[in-house]
Amino acid sequence: MTILDRYIIKTYLLNFVILLAVLMALFIVGGVLIDLDEYIAAGEMLAKRDASDSIWYYTLYAIFDFNGPVQLMLYAFFSGLVCVGAAGFTLTGLARTRELTAMLSSGISMYRIAMPMLLAGFGLNLLASIDQEFFLPPLAHKVSRNVSEIKSTSVKNQPVYFMSDEAGRLFSAGHFQQVDGTALLTDLTLLQRNAQGQAVQRIVASQAIWNEDRSGWELTDGFALVRPLNGKAGVGTTHDVSFVPTTLTPTVIRARLESNYLNMLSVRKLQRLAGNEQIDQGKVRQIMHGRMSQLVLNMLVLAMGLTFFLSREPTSALSAAVKATGLCIGAWSMGLTMQSAEISWLNPVATAWLPVVIYIPITAITLQTLKT
Repeated sequence: MTILDRYIIKTYLLNFVILLAVLMALFIVGGVLIDLDEYIAAGEMLAKRDASDSIWYYTLYAIFDFNGPVQLMLYAFFSGLVCVGAAGFTLTGLARTRELTAMLSSGISMYRIAMPMLLAGFGLNLLASIDQEFFLPPLAHKVSRNVSEIKSTSVKNQPVYFMSDEAGRLFSAGHFQQVDGTALLTDLTLLQRNAQGQAVQRIVASQAIWNEDRSGWELTDGFALVRPLNGKAGVGTTHDVSFVPTTLTPTVIRARLESNYLNMLSVRKLQRLAGNEQIDQGKVRQIMHGRMSQLVLNMLVLAMGLTFFLSREPTSALSAAVKATGLCIGAWSMGLTMQSAEISWLNPVATAWLPVVIYIPITAITLQTLKT
């Protein structure tokens, strides 16, 4: 790596950090101004819990506790566009100080000038993939919160209504929650049905705890009421039940309760869901391949954006910025839409890679327009 490469990369990374910091600051300040009363109420609640008078300290804690995990999501989501913006600022600065002219006069190709920024952009987008794989999944429960929920000091409870498993049994529970990695169902009612859909057995338990090793729910105070067969009159028979094996795992339950939950999981956890019929396998494959195609899509958008700022003749920075913004934001947003769309005539894997297939020739054409 030459001194010139290091200089361009250093300038590019500095612009990236500045733009990212501005984006995150705007998001935090805007959110705080809109929901300031919610944060103050959360601070009062936390201060009361700890018997403290430092309401402002706990208010600041609530602000950073809510916005900290969201910033990780913002980086994973917007890193591709920020890379384009950093490239635009870098090349505009080099052109303004005539450094770009000096490089071209010494015989350096424009493609060679763009190469350090493409390499740095690849590293930054790869860092976003690492963020989404290792840092976001443990914080998914915080990222999925709304502002009003930060006032609660208890674990989020969600009711479960008639969720079916692989055997056609229906699970209902007053509350579903996950505490320190332990999944709980309280006030569980399980209906087992026959081929005609009639309930033939009802299992009731005050609590159920998920056992990963046994792949099922361990019941507390569980018992089953079996209906009389063949239409015979009577109250039926009862017997104790301590364990229910099922593929209705806590991950499956949360995926059904929260529509965006699968997008927050890591690729490793998505791979564990492969073969689980309780989850749409096509959707799982589409999300997994979408993670990989997103990296390629961001690099294609960056390459397209660079062409507007690389020019041998003096050009208007404002005009180049407007054109690059229109093309890159449009291509990026359309790419994300296509990656997550449900297209009936395409399999999920092809759908995830569709934007890449479309944008590769477009990027190649834009790169050919460079007069280098």
